[in-house]
Amino acid sequence: MSRRWVAWIPGLAALICLVVMLYLLVQIDSTRKQLQDDGVLEFNFVQQVDHNLTGFAQSLLDYLLATPAERDQQRDLYIQNYDILYGSILHSGNSWLGHLTELQKAQEFMQRTREFLLRNEPYMSPDHTFGRDQLMQLKRESIELSQLIYGIGLEMFERKSIVRDAISRRMDDLYRALWFCSICFVLVSLTSVLLFVATMRRAASLRSAAQLTQTQLSTALDELTTGDIERRAQNRFMASASHDLRQPLHALGLYLNALRRHVSTDQGQLILSNINRSTEALNQLLNSMLDLSKLDAGVVDVNWTNLSLDAVFDNLHQNFLPEANQKELALDIQYSGLYVHSDQVLLERILGNLVANALNYTTAGSVSVRATSSDGQARICVSDTGPGIPNSEQDAIFNEYYQLQNPERDRSKGLGLGLSIVKRLTRLLDVELSLSSAEGIGSSFSLTLPLANSADIDSAGNSLQGSTSLCRDTLHGLSILVIDDEQDVRDGMQTLLIQHGCDVSIADSAEQACENIISEDWVPDLIIADYRLRDEKTGEMAIRQVREEVNMDVPAMIITGDTSPARLREATASGFLLLHKPVIADDLYKAITRLVGDRP
Repeated sequence: MSRRWVAWIPGLAALICLVVMLYLLVQIDSTRKQLQDDGVLEFNFVQQVDHNLTGFAQSLLDYLLATPAERDQQRDLYIQNYDILYGSILHSGNSWLGHLTELQKAQEFMQRTREFLLRNEPYMSPDHTFGRDQLMQLKRESIELSQLIYGIGLEMFERKSIVRDAISRRMDDLYRALWFCSICFVLVSLTSVLLFVATMRRAASLRSAAQLTQTQLSTALDELTTGDIERRAQNRFMASASHDLRQPLHALGLYLNALRRHVSTDQGQLILSNINRSTEALNQLLNSMLDLSKLDAGVVDVNWTNLSLDAVFDNLHQNFLPEANQKELALDIQYSGLYVHSDQVLLERILGNLVANALNYTTAGSVSVRATSSDGQARICVSDTGPGIPNSEQDAIFNEYYQLQNPERDRSKGLGLGLSIVKRLTRLLDVELSLSSAEGIGSSFSLTLPLANSADIDSAGNSLQGSTSLCRDTLHGLSILVIDDEQDVRDGMQTLLIQHGCDVSIADSAEQACENIISEDWVPDLIIADYRLRDEKTGEMAIRQVREEVNMDVPAMIITGDTSPARLREATASGFLLLHKPVIADDLYKAITRLVGDRP
């Protein structure tokens, strides 16, 4: 017998004992109720009434047989017997009747007896003299009632016999159950003793093994905790550095966009474009950290839809063709006409990271993207002719900040977050991700996701997404309140918006904003607020304070440079439109147009 079953024996035996004890308790309680319900009082009542009826009939007979000299005495005797019968019937309580009140025969007997007594009550006096026929009638009715109550008494006696037999059987059952419970208890005790001895022996043999295992676990835990602490510290440092870098970068982007109108020479525009390109490269690096923080914060929303892979591939072609041409690589994107069920933005982010990673590490040859279908699944492959990934490194490349063949930390190859984000986004979308790579030949990343049902394909997904033209003239004449505790950001935002005809008021806090509104008697059409302000205030608080001041639900947006998961969750929960620094001017114009257009 296995040790597992041996360990269960005491528990099972204890459970059996418990069931038996419950059974005994139920039986004992049932027996107690039956003993209380033995019908002694009812039987005594029946016997007493039978005796009274018989005595009354006999006294009537004695009266008939008595001499004239004895009749007065006999009359007093049958009247006395009548009174006794009257009291036992009409003044008996329910405690005496008991279950008789539930018997049909008993109810009929009581009704007939009451009628008999009430009908003859006026004649029961010493002054009244019964005729012979009337006395004989009273005697016959008394005997009939006596026979009726006698029959009820016989039934009650039979019932008492049945109860007595049931109690006797139940006592036998209780006696057997008690023996069974005692035997089970003895078995449980013996088994427990045996198991205790076996457990002590087993514990001695396991003690040394446990000490060795504890040592191994402690070592592994120390290594795991050290790595987790380092990763968390690195993430906190990168989030803090990201926030500090985003503030001046955001202001720089605003100033560069405003400066474009003031640079008239071709050479100046070329220099400005180079500066914008460098700024955009830094922006891409910071956005990688933002994507990671959004995943940590759990604020990435999945918008499931049926979408065209050709539309996604076309966007990849437009976005990465200039970079491929610059590196003299062939970008081979093959359209398939397939539709899949996924989130278009997140799928484009996954494929974009894979293509960017392939372009970063491929120095000659090509990068290809193709899709095939089989058994209701779409398989997307992103392949390159790069140096390949050693087998020992194929799991590590999905770790955060991990990079191969980049000891010089070339910023063009990113921060080592792209594949980490890919791994986490595929889990979010329930997409199967696989890697096939050989050193010196290249690498191929494969994604497997469900095909869209042809009957549910959204016709809106058939069209390729092109660039959206912005009508910046719609900004002209808008009154915009900017709240930010960074002077450069406030000035840059003011300079950019004034160029488009906006009436701009800037403030470093909600209090200053309210003072400006009161002093200038001015109500904004839109509020743009930084999320993290001085004195532990937030943009959400500032927006609500300004709204209370003007007593209007002014459209508002929050622009934040925070990338910590906690801050992102707070900012997202505010419910306001959220943009992340540095904000591209065109994205800012779109957001303003959207909010102003939503005004009632």
